This record gives sequence, structure tokens and C-alpha cells, in this order.
Amino acid sequence: MLRKTRVAALALVLASPAAVTACSGCGYRLSVEPVTARGSDLTLTARLSGDGPLGGVKIEFSALGPDGVVLGLVPAGADGVAKLESRNSIGPDSVNGRAVTGWTEYQAKVWYLQDTDQAADAVCAQPAKASFRYESG
Repeated sequence: MLRKTRVAALALVLASPAAVTACSGCGYRLSVEPVTARGSDLTLTARLSGDGPLGGVKIEFSALGPDGVVLGLVPAGADGVAKLESRNSIGPDSVNGRAVTGWTEYQAKVWYLQDTDQAADAVCAQPAKASFRYESG
């Protein structure tokens, strides 16, 4: 009897949302391009491709570095493109008024808690990273 209980508990753990985020060939790919930002406006773009629905899948953008921060969460369109746009938001060492020193890369990743009916239930993809450079305007 004890053995059946353990198997049932394991099945529940494997079916949890955290298990869905482990990418094991689910057929989706996320890509980003290097960015050089000029002035105070920021635009980051990620492209999701895959074997299932793309529209509504949330993509999280983050600045990477010693003071990395989450920049925003954007739903992909039906074409799989998610674009984070922010006007008058960046400076040499800040984003939206928060310090982000040493930011030389950014990352996009699929947000595992989808909250729309359009998003696939089991969308996963490896995070995508690219270089980021800031030039004053």
C-alpha cells in the first residue's frame, strides 16, 4: 500500500506546472538578436516558433549582469513575435529608474504561468540570450 501512495505522489509532482517548464523537446524555439540602444528608448524583440499555437504566449525580458532586472512581460502575437517597447526609460546605468550597471546581455524566456486561453498549456523553450549595448543619444 505504501508503494502505491509514493507512485501517486510522484505522478502529481510530474504533472505540476513546474514540470511543464522543463524543456524536453516540446517543439518550441525562442530567439533574440543583439541590440544597440541609442538615446532613452528601449526596444527588445523575441521570436517564438514551434509546432503549436504561439499567440498569447508570454515572453519575459530580463537585463543580465551584476544588477540584472526583469524588464517586462509581453504576449507574443499570432506570428510568435513579442516586442517590449519602452520610451524614455533607459540611461547608461539604469532602466526605468532602477540601477542596472554592467548590463551587457539580455534574455528572453517563456513565462511558465500562462494566463490566456490562447496560449498553449505546455509551451516551453530554452531561454535565448543576446548582447546588449547602450550608446548615449
